[in-house]
Amino acid sequence: MTVRRTSLYNWIVAVVMVLPLVVIIAVSVNPSQYSLFPPEGFSLTWYAAAFTNLAFVNALLLSLQIALISTLVSLALGTSAAFAVRRLRSSGGRVLTAALATTARIVPEVLLGLGLFIYFGNVIPVGLGAPAIVFGHVLICLPIAFQVVVSALAQQDRSLQEAAATLGAGPLATFLRVTVPTLAPGLIGAGLLCFVFSFDNVNISLFLAAPGESPLPIQMYSYLDFRSDPMVAAMSSALVALGVVIFFVANRVGALRFLENGALR
Repeated sequence: MTVRRTSLYNWIVAVVMVLPLVVIIAVSVNPSQYSLFPPEGFSLTWYAAAFTNLAFVNALLLSLQIALISTLVSLALGTSAAFAVRRLRSSGGRVLTAALATTARIVPEVLLGLGLFIYFGNVIPVGLGAPAIVFGHVLICLPIAFQVVVSALAQQDRSLQEAAATLGAGPLATFLRVTVPTLAPGLIGAGLLCFVFSFDNVNISLFLAAPGESPLPIQMYSYLDFRSDPMVAAMSSALVALGVVIFFVANRVGALRFLENGALR
């Protein structure tokens, strides 16, 4: 009875989460000039309009650049920190692990964005824009990358590295030929998760975006202030499709188990 009730709750939660996406996709194919549900017909006009809108295209390219740079920096720093903590077998290592793993959850993104806005505007007057956004995104993605990589390292079989060393492989050869390949699913999972968090971020980007240089989520919100056509729904549907592709890629390479045991724990 308990199992059936849990299964029912899971289905209810799934429906509640998926239903808004279904509505957005339905609105995106509406040929009308206004966002209506149910749609009055079927048309892909607004998808073509979204991907030919210069403001949306520029914002999309900017978001991709910011997310890619933030992901690479967070992955490099998080992996380095994970390897360093792994060598610390004392209580200090456990404290550092807990601190890095919970940083992103303790400080609300709105407060972090406001703090960075004041910091870049007054303390270090370097101005706002893409570099400031990347810095802010790294702050929230670094703990995520660190926690996922730590989870992947914990599941590694150290006997493989010991066997490589016994067979005459040096530290660098062991790292490149044994450690990295076995750690690859965790690295891919951490990278995909950081990319999604950075690409979809609104709170930090809203504070740090420069005038005329807005990432895609901010551009979409600004567009809704003046228009009510389904163009934003079309772009949102395309982003949903991108998220589904990322999910299947992560599942294909076996990265989901590290996401579940790491950043999503």
